Amino acid sequence: MYRFVKENQDLFIALASILNTKGAGIAMESDWDHWKEHKEFKYSNVPYVGGGYYNGNEGFYFKADRNYFNISLGELKNSFPINIDGYKFECVSVSEFEVDDDRTWAESIGFIITKNGQNVLN
Repeated sequence: MYRFVKENQDLFIALASILNTKGAGIAMESDWDHWKEHKEFKYSNVPYVGGGYYNGNEGFYFKADRNYFNISLGELKNSFPINIDGYKFECVSVSEFEVDDDRTWAESIGFIITKNGQNVLN
């Protein structure tokens, strides 16, 4: 999964950009080189990408930048499918903000990516 993400980083940047244009507010990776030099957080244009299994299919997820997406989960889910450079991104899961004792989990949206009708991770 991580190999696909690394080799196809531009796809994930494009998807996050499309969703952010709709108002989503996708969490981005920290720029650690900036932190080392300036000792302050700076975020890159690369989204945080997690991995998961959805109904037996290996896929990916984005999480919300500040625990909640800036649009409803329904609106976000209805943004899919999205086609980019011959790849089809399909929403397979949405998760609400959760609290469990002293931990919290931001809202997230899970998706699979197919090309020519096949999951790219199979």
